[in-house]
Amino acid sequence: MAILKEFPDDVEVMEILSELYLLNDEKDKAFELFKRVVNIAPNNGRIHLTLADYYRENGDNQKSYDELKLAFKSTELNIDTKVRILISYYQLIALNEEMKSQAFELAEILIETHPEDLKARAVFADILYTDNKFQEAKVQYLMVLEKDKTKSQVWSQVLFIQAEQNDFEGMLKTSKEALEYLPTDPLFYYFNGVSNKWFKNYDAAISSLEIGAEFVVENQNLLLEFYSSLADVYHTTDQHKLSDEYYEKVLAIDPDNVLVLNNYAYYLSIRKINLEKAKEMSFRCNELEVDNGTYQDTYAWVLYELKQYALAKEWLLKALLNGSDKSAVVVEHYGDILYKLGEVDEALNQWKKAKELGDASKFLDQKIKEGKLYE
Repeated sequence: MAILKEFPDDVEVMEILSELYLLNDEKDKAFELFKRVVNIAPNNGRIHLTLADYYRENGDNQKSYDELKLAFKSTELNIDTKVRILISYYQLIALNEEMKSQAFELAEILIETHPEDLKARAVFADILYTDNKFQEAKVQYLMVLEKDKTKSQVWSQVLFIQAEQNDFEGMLKTSKEALEYLPTDPLFYYFNGVSNKWFKNYDAAISSLEIGAEFVVENQNLLLEFYSSLADVYHTTDQHKLSDEYYEKVLAIDPDNVLVLNNYAYYLSIRKINLEKAKEMSFRCNELEVDNGTYQDTYAWVLYELKQYALAKEWLLKALLNGSDKSAVVVEHYGDILYKLGEVDEALNQWKKAKELGDASKFLDQKIKEGKLYE
């Protein structure tokens, strides 16, 4: 073209012409121009990115990736474009080892090329998190927060990792600090409430959960988590009216919430009230999630409180077969049911097994000592 003779080394002209060639499906002519641009401006990230697409479309994946790396090394190509490319790798990491390797290499290049941009480290942390490298991801997220404590999503990721690691001490510290900078984020109140509950700081837990619930907007699942947690804490502190109210709030929104159906039913059974309601909820829970030993034990115990001992035994045996034989509480329940059925010797054997497993009821020693049921 004449314009190239007039401006033989003008990169912008060549880029425009190459795009025109591509639009007219003249890929070979476009490719020749790409190579000229690279020779004149080797740090032109846009051209390396275009070449990466060109090679990929022509089935040369290795050359495509080589060009992609050069694009990532280019300081002329903006970081947002690179981040978008890396995000596209997220879903492939678990499926393809080659893609995972590329994602990590590109993320490291991104940090080397843009060392002061927090987006680079944040996306590297996301890739580590996606690959279940939680501890390494947490280190990277915390490095981001050292420089900018207003990143809500980064705080959230740290808290999710700490929850995954059952690091309640870290969760309490992190949520408290996050709330200093972002005092209206409900998720931080939730984690603060849950961690305070773990440490038996019940007043603090209730306060965080009550306040946080007020900040939830258009997130029904999170609101249900708040209500469920509040119900549990109020039960633990013997504030049963409030506990029941929050369980009812959950079920009004999500009537098939298995965790709440189970907990609410069990707590009613140990309070020996509304047993028919408890039976209905627990039965529904077992319909929704079959072969769950914990839920089967709850149903057995509701039946026990209803004095339906033979049926309670059937369900308790199911619980034991489904993994609850390692639970001192469940094994003690089995002993209590057997005692009510007149199987005293076997009841005593089960109470002794519960004792060996540990963490059963305050009456267990007395039951074993006297061979009698105490409640």
